[in-house]
Amino acid sequence: MTTPDLPFLQSDRIIFKMFACEEHLKNIKNIKSQHDDLLSKDVRVAAEMEIDSLISQMIGTFDCLLFRIIDKFQLTGIPSDRIEINKVISGLLAESKGIELARELQKANQEGNWYWKIKDLRNYSLSSSLLSAEASLDVIPYFEQTLIQLKEFIKNIIMNEPKLQMKE
Repeated sequence: MTTPDLPFLQSDRIIFKMFACEEHLKNIKNIKSQHDDLLSKDVRVAAEMEIDSLISQMIGTFDCLLFRIIDKFQLTGIPSDRIEINKVISGLLAESKGIELARELQKANQEGNWYWKIKDLRNYSLSSSLLSAEASLDVIPYFEQTLIQLKEFIKNIIMNEPKLQMKE
C-alpha cells in the first residue's frame, strides 16, 4: 500500500491491521536477507520483536473483524473490552443472526485450523522463542501462508456478508 492510502487505513481498522501485518512480515524478510540467519546474535532480538508484533497484529486483525461483527449485527452483551471469538459466535447463534458467519468463525477457530494455530503460536511465544530448534518453525513461509489465509478469510467473510462491508 502506498502513502495515498493512509486516510483509508485510518478509517478501516481491518485494512490498517493487515497493512501492519504486511510491514512486520516485510521487516522479518529484510532481517533475514541482510543477515542470512534470524538466529544470529546481532539480529535475534529484532527478529523476535517483529515476529511477536506480527502475531499480535494478525490476532488484532481478527479482533477488528469481531468488533465489526458485534457492531453491524448489534450483538448486545459483549463489552468492547471483552471481545472473544466464542462470545461472538454465541451471540450470532443466540440471536439467529449470521448463522453461516458463525460457522465460518467456528471453522477458523477449530483446533488445527489457521486461526487456532496463530493463537497457539502466540501462547507458545509467551514462554519460548519461535526462533529455536524446539519450535521447528520456518517462520517466513509459515507467516506468508498464514497472512494469505487471514486476508482470504476476511475478504470472503466481508464479501459474503453485506452488513460487514464499509460504506464509503
